[in-house]
Amino acid sequence: MRSFLSALMTLVAMAATVLAVPALWLDLRIVDQDGFVSTVAPMAENQKVKDYLADEIAAQATARTDLPIAGALVRPLAATYTDSEQFRLDFADVVGQQHAWLFTEPAPGEDTSVMQLDITAMINRALNLTGTPNEISGPVVVELTNGASGLEAGRYAEVGSQITMLARGAAAVAVIAGLLALLLAHRRSTVFAWLGLGAAAAGVASWVIGLFFADRAKQEVAGAESSGRQVAELIIDGAYSDLTQVALIVGGVGVAMVVVGLIGRMVFAGRR
Repeated sequence: MRSFLSALMTLVAMAATVLAVPALWLDLRIVDQDGFVSTVAPMAENQKVKDYLADEIAAQATARTDLPIAGALVRPLAATYTDSEQFRLDFADVVGQQHAWLFTEPAPGEDTSVMQLDITAMINRALNLTGTPNEISGPVVVELTNGASGLEAGRYAEVGSQITMLARGAAAVAVIAGLLALLLAHRRSTVFAWLGLGAAAAGVASWVIGLFFADRAKQEVAGAESSGRQVAELIIDGAYSDLTQVALIVGGVGVAMVVVGLIGRMVFAGRR
């Protein structure tokens, strides 16, 4: 009976681990706003992102003045600004706006088909590099997606809550079932190896799931204008890269557990 229960708990722990690892990553790095910002914030160093926002700053500043050369004057200031530490902080704020648009239920009557980002602070910081107060009144918004993209405000609000519940539940089941499997086992080294196999499988599953959702996310932003789409795709690639690193770590730990378990089985052969 102990062997049967241990085997059952081992299978439960392995299955729960395969669910828990990608779900926890999604919960901590995508659903959670602070986690999402920290995942995407390094994209502020990407030159394509800098160029896109510098162009938007110059275009929006030009649209609010009668001087035809305003764009040519502002663009160098915008380029200087995007190389600053302040830009990295402001970019994190813009990323937070994206997350809020996707994961927060929209207010009644709000346009849910277009993701608009407020870049007023970015424009004013660039203009202030002249050394004189040249602030413009906001809000100044740019459209990162349009109605053709298929995205809607609050689209992931409900699924985000479901992922959080799944992640926490699966993690709890994996830990409890794994401990019970080890406590009940006659050969704990064997069970430990099987649990490691579950962790390795979770790493592979996380990588495959990330590959699928990265492709799906790119399809959803395919309808955005060219520059906005490229920036969105860079953000998606950055998130996928982060998940790939997690998958490699978890998979590596799983393989190590398998090796330790097999060595333990050989060393303690014939013992409980």
